[in-house]
Amino acid sequence: MNWPPRSPDLNSLEHLWDVLEKGVKVHQTTPATLTELWTALADVWQAIPVERFRKLAESMPRRVAAVIKATGGPTRF
Repeated sequence: MNWPPRSPDLNSLEHLWDVLEKGVKVHQTTPATLTELWTALADVWQAIPVERFRKLAESMPRRVAAVIKATGGPTRF
């Protein structure tokens, strides 16, 4: 499969990074150390519903089709 370089539309991990970032920002305390950051990230990760992962995986065929249609350019994803 030809994979457009640097395509965040096809990198599902980019979407999970966003979830983690937003979750840490609203975490009960702002992490002040690496250990606290690791704990906050683990808390946020464990709180992500399995459904979120499933939907992300199931969206990949639509993402691939959209990137192909946009000839590697930006898509709504």
